[in-house]
Amino acid sequence: MARLGELLLSAGLLTTERLEQALRAQVMWGARLGTNLVELGFIDLDALSSALAQQHRLPAALARHFDKVDTELQQQLSPQLAEAHTCVPLMRVGPKRQIVLATSSPLTKRALATIAADLHVDPAMLIPSIAAELRIRYQLERVYGIARSSRFIRSPGKTIPPFPQFVIEEADPESDPDILLSPIEGGAPAHITAEADVTMPFLTKEAAAEAGDDDDTVSRPTPELLAVLQELDTSAPEAAPVDEASQRERRRYLRTIGDAEAPPEAPPQIGRIAIRRVAVALDPDQSEGSTLGQATRAIRRAKDRDKVADLAMSALFRFATSCDAAVFLVIRGQAATAWKGFNRSGAPTPELSVPVDQPGLVPRAIASNATTLAPASDLGPIDQLLLVSLGQTSGDLAVVPVSIGGTVMCVIAMVTATDAAIMTAESIAAATGAAFSRMIRDAAR
Repeated sequence: MARLGELLLSAGLLTTERLEQALRAQVMWGARLGTNLVELGFIDLDALSSALAQQHRLPAALARHFDKVDTELQQQLSPQLAEAHTCVPLMRVGPKRQIVLATSSPLTKRALATIAADLHVDPAMLIPSIAAELRIRYQLERVYGIARSSRFIRSPGKTIPPFPQFVIEEADPESDPDILLSPIEGGAPAHITAEADVTMPFLTKEAAAEAGDDDDTVSRPTPELLAVLQELDTSAPEAAPVDEASQRERRRYLRTIGDAEAPPEAPPQIGRIAIRRVAVALDPDQSEGSTLGQATRAIRRAKDRDKVADLAMSALFRFATSCDAAVFLVIRGQAATAWKGFNRSGAPTPELSVPVDQPGLVPRAIASNATTLAPASDLGPIDQLLLVSLGQTSGDLAVVPVSIGGTVMCVIAMVTATDAAIMTAESIAAATGAAFSRMIRDAAR
């Protein structure tokens, strides 16, 4: 199957430089490539949905289709299945009243059968279609109350600053890569929309055959069903008219702990959007190393961003014994958002965001590319909220930067015993930066 980036390049919707920039952003920010392309302003949601549709040989569910949703039909699908399969029913179309189902990824025949059973229809009555990940997650929140994680909510500020362009030289994986930064040239990127007069190429017959079509692969609609969705502009659901403006993605920004009105001594839900537990290996396998040196080498060699973070948190848990709680904060726009973390008490790690445009240890660490630290008694309002959000009320709050080529891309916020050494955390942060540097270098290949 052709890759999304290749399709966009061949259609002239994306340049090689912008694709590389989005791939590198994906290393740090996570989520799918298309999500990063949208956030960087290189493409809009409808153009992305159209490209994904061409990639998977499925219809595209665009904004105008979401404007015509049948709200009663949507409520017939259980929130559990909608979340499990990241899908939302849109409407009934055609003489057979088939159901258009918008998803973020192609569904297997088995998944479609499960959804059809929940909707009390035959699987042949479903017309699967593709929409951008960001749009589906927004719809899951709007229709079913399934909260988006902070990763999929807009960062504060009018736009997210362009992801840095890196000039990267080969480096020994045992040492920090030599990475130089160059400024973005040409100003803000042009915004590509689905209205562009560009035809996306379909997959080749060979690629389609390679995908197969058995019970464990995607179920694709017939050409006749594809034509049905193309006629949706003149179709309307039988449900009562819906205010189109209410269906469009409403601009909502990520709340940070700086937006919280509760006092510092409030419970740890301050700034929390959702709660998740992050697994920390208390009994690490042999590959993680039994010494700090072995652990940092394992971090440097890790090839997956989640593995890098898991190894870093595990090493911090095992070797920085004075650390009571810690969390990775990834910088995206004007906020640093929690990613992975732990609390020795076993309490869940909050999914929180810290403003980087307000005074505090996090913005100071970013600006100076150096560890910042202060005792609980000397913390300002934002830092006090961060301390409490991590489930602590005393000790030192330290922020250790993770940098690439001198630019801080994320930080480790940690609460330690008073006056405890933090050299172990700095070694782990350096190894983490080296791993991300290598991954960013490799992303452009």
